[in-house]
Amino acid sequence: MTRSVLPRVLGLCGLLSSASACLYTDVRAPLSYGSATPSDANGNLGREVKGSACNHAILWLVAFGDGGYEAAVADARGSTNAPFLVDVKSDTSYRNVLLGVYQRQCTNVTARVPGAPATAGAAPSGSATP
Repeated sequence: MTRSVLPRVLGLCGLLSSASACLYTDVRAPLSYGSATPSDANGNLGREVKGSACNHAILWLVAFGDGGYEAAVADARGSTNAPFLVDVKSDTSYRNVLLGVYQRQCTNVTARVPGAPATAGAAPSGSATP
C-alpha cells in the first residue's frame, strides 16, 4: 500500500512545482535604475538611508508584490524630503520556506541623501560686517 502512495505523492509534488503561481501572479521585479552620482550633489553627501520592496509567493499558486528598484527607492526616500538620492546601491535577497510553501524576494537599496551645499565665504555668526 505504501508503494502505491509514494508515486502519487511524488507526482503531486512535481505537478505543484511546475505550476508555480498558476492561479494568480502580480509581481514586479527589478531591472534597472539610474542613480545620481556624488558629483551630481557637488560632493555633499548626507546621511545614509535604506529602503526595500518585496515580492511574495504562497503555496506556488499566488504571487504578489512590487519588488522593483523604483518601489525600494521610494521606500528609502520616504524618510526624507530630498529631491533625489545619491550613490544608490542595491542587493536582492531571497527567502524560501519549506520548498516554496512561502517565498519572498526583496530588492534592498542603500543610498545617500544629498547634503546642504557649503557656502563659500560665509561670515561666522555673531561677526559684524563693515
